[in-house]
Amino acid sequence: MAVANKEKIREIYEFLPKLNCGLCGYDNCGQFARALAEGRASPFGCRQNPWIGHRLSEIIGVKVPVYGYGFQPASYSRPGISPSPKALKEEVRGLIQKVDNILARIENLKAGGGNAE
Repeated sequence: MAVANKEKIREIYEFLPKLNCGLCGYDNCGQFARALAEGRASPFGCRQNPWIGHRLSEIIGVKVPVYGYGFQPASYSRPGISPSPKALKEEVRGLIQKVDNILARIENLKAGGGNAE
């Protein structure tokens, strides 16, 4: 385990939200900053503001992909979704029909129809 210098820990800590929420897995932001400086935590570990992960990566000297947090490269394919445009159009049509049905039920309730089905 690498021993981090206090200046690097302080620099990391300054970018954290200082909410001490514990969502990162540490009791407070100071502990997270120390773990990050020592290489025991991910720079994207802060769940209050994961966007600071890029800046924290720079501080600890780690390079991250350009597409970063929340984005995937163009070649990434999510499971369960067909890449076929025809299949996607059919899926969208089905979703539109469901939304239309829900809106019709809401209108029926507004009109005093009572039974939403």
